[in-house]
Amino acid sequence: MFIAKSVKTLPVMSWASLDKEKPYTHSYAAKLYEDFATKLKESNRSNRHELLAQTNLVLLYVEKNNKSEAVLFETFGTEMLLVPLKRTDIASKTLVTGNQKRKVVNDLIKEQRRAIKRARILLSAIAEEVTNRDNKTCLLLPPKNFGRTIKKVLDCVYQASSKGEGKEEFEGRLNHTFQSLNTVRQDSRTYMVGENRLVFKSPSKSGSRHGLAPTWEDPHHLSSCVIQGRIRFGVAYDPKFHYDCDMRRG
Repeated sequence: MFIAKSVKTLPVMSWASLDKEKPYTHSYAAKLYEDFATKLKESNRSNRHELLAQTNLVLLYVEKNNKSEAVLFETFGTEMLLVPLKRTDIASKTLVTGNQKRKVVNDLIKEQRRAIKRARILLSAIAEEVTNRDNKTCLLLPPKNFGRTIKKVLDCVYQASSKGEGKEEFEGRLNHTFQSLNTVRQDSRTYMVGENRLVFKSPSKSGSRHGLAPTWEDPHHLSSCVIQGRIRFGVAYDPKFHYDCDMRRG
């Protein structure tokens, strides 16, 4: 289930049913993403980019406690905040009578409320990072060319979401994650180093920002590129933010 959280509301943007006993699959996740992106694209044609700037994107999913949940992480990448519905073992429950079905629905609703509460706390902490500290945070690292160590950043957010951590706990986990990444000191600043010795140099707050996020109308980019270029872990960031790269010496 997708929830696009605007400033004032929590409308459901898209959802897709799945047999409670079946695992998540790539085809299921891809169809869900495509449906969501289409609805988001068509939701406000005259104000699309402003809409993304005011929206938080959250994916609520039923925790199945199997490896298939990794499919969701792979498909939705870093643009969504994934929040598990933890306190409902729906796959093991018998749903025959009306009372049994109503009980499962009520349990899901209660857990959704708890999950949304957890999401709000985490979204607030992420927003502070990607808006006020965007030139220092590891949350904005480019996943496709930073290398395998980006998984540490992904795990940091997903574990915080799964455990329902508060703001201070998350900030501590994020700081620990940053310290575990490869870094280099240049020009009195600390930069993060990806694979193949690529040094990712983020602009300073006062520095020039020349990033160019794709638009919905760009035929050379997918809808996911448009969303990824503006939203990270459910929170909108500066679409002009960019990394310059060079090769680390030695």
